[in-house]
Amino acid sequence: MIKRLALLTVVAGIACLIAACSVSDRAIASAEKRINALKAKGVPDSALSPCLVYLYQAREMKKSHQAGESRAGMKMLRIELAKAEALYRDQIANLRPTVDANLATINAARQRYDGLELKKLDSLTAVVDSFLRIEWLLQANTKAEEIIKRLPQFDFDSDRAKEIRPRLAGEWVCANKTTSKENKAINAVEKKIFIFEKDGTARLVENKKGQSGPYLREDWEFNSWGKWNVNGDTVRLFIDRFAAVRQNFQRMYLSDGGKKKEWRNEPQPTYDSTITDGSQDRFVTFTDLQSDFEQVKKY
Repeated sequence: MIKRLALLTVVAGIACLIAACSVSDRAIASAEKRINALKAKGVPDSALSPCLVYLYQAREMKKSHQAGESRAGMKMLRIELAKAEALYRDQIANLRPTVDANLATINAARQRYDGLELKKLDSLTAVVDSFLRIEWLLQANTKAEEIIKRLPQFDFDSDRAKEIRPRLAGEWVCANKTTSKENKAINAVEKKIFIFEKDGTARLVENKKGQSGPYLREDWEFNSWGKWNVNGDTVRLFIDRFAAVRQNFQRMYLSDGGKKKEWRNEPQPTYDSTITDGSQDRFVTFTDLQSDFEQVKKY
């Protein structure tokens, strides 16, 4: 009995010693709090990922009663946390003047643009502003530097758009025929018509009529309305209304072993819809417009 009590006492003592040598819950919680504080200040994940790895090691090894591994993880965690906090203190916290200087460069360039170039630049700059509002200075500076690197492309696109706009107003038509040497009945014409008004409004007419295959005749037209603008070499149509003017189809059905042929009308309903999600927006490069379309009218 005395030996048993002595053994229990030794075991209890060892357990207490192990517990005393383990990483405390308080230490783990404190380290996690410091990591979250750095995240909130905008320290990037790349700088914090080693901290998270060692935090996981310290916590999970403690759970599995591997005190030595837990202590080793906590030791490395303290080292990596010190590095991350030094990064914030020495580099990130002092970035505000640099960010402000980059924004000044961007705002000066902004005066050179209009139309889609200006809209795109403002959209990119809004991201910088959103980072600044939450004091994520490193991300704000990185994004601002990315924008500055793109300014030469903005200049090129702006100059090209200013050149194209006055040449675009008018009516552009592209017509394609579908024919077949083997089946003379196949003879359909498909047209696409862009109408660009001087006031920036646009209309797109698409239609097709004729027999386009051995078993199909088509007679349909779709109209789109919206606004146009130019970004670089690309003409963009922002469609806010789309209408199916007509959708008349005929299909040939065979019976009696293919001896009997019958054309059946299969019309589809017409409709006129307001578009708010950009699903009908279109684009065409000015190069393709010139090569594939004929400008039948100039405004």
